[in-house]
Amino acid sequence: MAHVFIVDGRTLSIHLQYKFAGTGAKKYDCNYLINNDIKIEGIVERQLTEMIADISRIKKNDNILFYLQKTQDHDGMFFASFKAIEAPFLCNDKYLNYELNKNLTFRVMFTPDEVYEQGITERECLDSLDNIKHPSEMCWSLIYRKLKGNRGCTMITDYEYDKIMNKIRHKNNYKKLIGNNYNYDIAENKIVTSNNSETYKGKKESLNIKNRLIYKKNIKLAYEAHMQAYILQNISNIDALKVTDDKITWIGNEVSCGVGMQSIDICLIQENDERTDIIVCELKDEQPKESIKNQLLKYVNWIKDYIVPTYNKLVVIHPTIIAPTPNKKNKKMYQDIKNYTIRIEKQYKIETIRYISFKEENKEIIFEEEK
Repeated sequence: MAHVFIVDGRTLSIHLQYKFAGTGAKKYDCNYLINNDIKIEGIVERQLTEMIADISRIKKNDNILFYLQKTQDHDGMFFASFKAIEAPFLCNDKYLNYELNKNLTFRVMFTPDEVYEQGITERECLDSLDNIKHPSEMCWSLIYRKLKGNRGCTMITDYEYDKIMNKIRHKNNYKKLIGNNYNYDIAENKIVTSNNSETYKGKKESLNIKNRLIYKKNIKLAYEAHMQAYILQNISNIDALKVTDDKITWIGNEVSCGVGMQSIDICLIQENDERTDIIVCELKDEQPKESIKNQLLKYVNWIKDYIVPTYNKLVVIHPTIIAPTPNKKNKKMYQDIKNYTIRIEKQYKIETIRYISFKEENKEIIFEEEK
């Protein structure tokens, strides 16, 4: 899968030279990952934890693109493509922050993959209707990001990544840059090869959110963002969420799905040559209400209209609740709504609503499917 990082001319040069991408929030540190019972303003912790969730999507060999912000001299530009070489990490020592002129607390290292001199403009990527036959063919992940004006690290679908890369290849007459070291020429607005090789010397600390999640849960404070980050960090080991034995090929969090600013908490894709399974999850840190079925239905309808048409094989959609182990009242609610969405069409199938419960047991988070 692929992820887009937002940069400017100054930061892009540093990223290319030291081969890392990152995101962060102003001057805030993330010491609560190291000292789990540290006190921090709730809204600040949520913001930082959402960023941890964002970067925790990234797995080894995922693709990384850069979006260069608009200036007086050039439009917003997309440059590509690099590959993550390891798990993301916490940068608490502020390495290169002075050079960057910003605080990038959460980072991931990359290696060059398919690098071209010229980028494509925001208009070419997001606004142009050339060869667009259906709304699903537009890059909605990035369009919604622009509308919201946030998320320094945004995931895009494989379909969107292929479209962007094909436009970049065409812009450069399919001529890749050759080399392992690159820089950004701000005067010419292009990526260039470099003879210099910089070594990243910053400290790399763990982003593991589990202990802080358990602490927040035990003192009965909101922990939904922490659970989202935990799931993204540990998805390969959470069998209850998977619907087949096929590999998870795409992971999304806060997946924008409409101009009304609604977003899917977690979305997973498993696929093989014959079919694609899309797991659409609404996450709660408390007992969910019956209205959750309508929320899931909105997500499912968006997937049906905008994602299903990009596949040439059967798509099976699995609406899923992720919430604490249900009490008696909640179990009855689930039984009342579980068959709400069953539907079968030629190109897609919508399965019954699932309920994946979680609980803490001996300092571990246990996930189970409720029947």
